[in-house]
Amino acid sequence: MRALNRLSVLLLLLASSPSISYPFYGLIEPHRTLIFFAPSFDDKVRAFERLMLIHSCQIDDRDLHPVILNMQDLSDSQGLFSSQEILKLGQKYAVDTNEHIAVLIGKDGTEKFRWRQTVNINELVEVIDGMPMRKAEMKRRGNRCSI
Repeated sequence: MRALNRLSVLLLLLASSPSISYPFYGLIEPHRTLIFFAPSFDDKVRAFERLMLIHSCQIDDRDLHPVILNMQDLSDSQGLFSSQEILKLGQKYAVDTNEHIAVLIGKDGTEKFRWRQTVNINELVEVIDGMPMRKAEMKRRGNRCSI
């Protein structure tokens, strides 16, 4: 019985921590997320996709998972979220449905940085590499990519 109570308390603590509030799949593979909110699939979205593709080595090395949220269609590029979840994410991060905003979410589930309109890849790399968890990763496994 005591073990069951301890397990219940542990589960309650885990469920209330910001590290699993978003993204939920972070428990399977802890990672950073870059959410690009866009009013529709337009030129800025295509430019963001190209940027992520061109710099895929840096993106992968930093455990960064980009996802595009189309606020008009309430859909996402990875098929992870329902329309209600997309609306909630827009509210959580205070994004107007007509804006292009990129929000960097750390491995702890909290917002680390945001960009308006376009993401600057050099700034993105600097922000991530300045994080304590990333510094520990670089010491442990090195840095296989550079810009």
